[in-house]
Amino acid sequence: MSFGHALYYPFINLTNKNWLKNAFLFWDKISRIVPYSVSPSDSEEIIKIKYETGFIENYSPDRRVISNTFHTFSEYLEGIIDSEDFYRYYMRKFPHYFKDWEYEHWRRFRKDFGFRRDILESIVKSSGTYLHVQKIDRNLKEKLFDLGLAIPGENEYEDWIKIDNEIGLIYMTYLAKSISKEKTIPIVTDIEQFYSASILFEPELFRDYQSEFEYKLGNLLIANFLPKDINSVPLDKLIEIRKKYNAERTNFFNMISELCRTLPAIDNESALKDALNHYKESLIKQTQKLKGIYESFKIETICKFLNISVPSALVSISDIIPIPYKPLGIGAGIILGLVSAVASVKKEKKQLQERPLSYLLNVSSELSGEDIFRKINDTVMGLRRWKIGD
Repeated sequence: MSFGHALYYPFINLTNKNWLKNAFLFWDKISRIVPYSVSPSDSEEIIKIKYETGFIENYSPDRRVISNTFHTFSEYLEGIIDSEDFYRYYMRKFPHYFKDWEYEHWRRFRKDFGFRRDILESIVKSSGTYLHVQKIDRNLKEKLFDLGLAIPGENEYEDWIKIDNEIGLIYMTYLAKSISKEKTIPIVTDIEQFYSASILFEPELFRDYQSEFEYKLGNLLIANFLPKDINSVPLDKLIEIRKKYNAERTNFFNMISELCRTLPAIDNESALKDALNHYKESLIKQTQKLKGIYESFKIETICKFLNISVPSALVSISDIIPIPYKPLGIGAGIILGLVSAVASVKKEKKQLQERPLSYLLNVSSELSGEDIFRKINDTVMGLRRWKIGD
């Protein structure tokens, strides 16, 4: 159970707007790994979300966490660097750097460190990714240089190293998991490949299927009730919805977290997919059923107000009521009836709103321009004016 806070990785800058907007409607907040000397290249939307809602926080990893990551990652690196899988992976991905598969070539790649380093450095130069030096232990940095898996950055990238893309992504997974363990929060990413098994490591070392279930189920349900192109939704509208339905969002999140907590352990990809499909379909059906209750509730609301009329008894004894007071007497009876009915409607409406799945319907109705509860209120106010004016 994550209590609404998650750690984003592997990058500093949040560029996937679709992912971010879905996450914004689910989590309380997310942290991202940002060295203290780095200023993220945030868009205006990211800056707006960060400072107006506090949804995005920057986390600068301390040296102890980085040192722990160095030790665990070094053990992994030593285990795979001499493996045939390591060689085959690079041979398939970058065939122009390798001859056809031959035992002698493999043996040379494994034994001739200079030969291997030259090939790997060439790969890094052409397709590597950048990693800030404050995210990595100095000893590990030097080790990667020696192996040819990283090279120093140049010019404006002097505080960065250029690292093999696959190794860099795996390292960031190690770092994120170390921070996750220390802060007791789950890790999330907008890159689906991080949830897939890499050819170079065992996914069980990194996968927390239970936390993935929590996030992915919430994301799937929210996405099901959002416009297909959520990028077209103005950020101001999403901020408004999040503020307006914050209590409902929290109820929804807690429902997903509680469901995650009570599930049997999920320990493989297949079980995760089965669980997600099952609960997604089940909860969508429940949400649609709740929508039906909303619709019937609007009809019941109208009926309640239509049933408020001037009592015939009151009309029959109107002769004994002084004329100046007749309208007041009749109007007071109607108003008392309206007040009673409005109180009943508000109570029932509140009970509907407190259901966790109502959050999905509220978000959907807001974005489609049909606020269900506002329509109920409009009906109440319209009938009130009609009855009093009558």
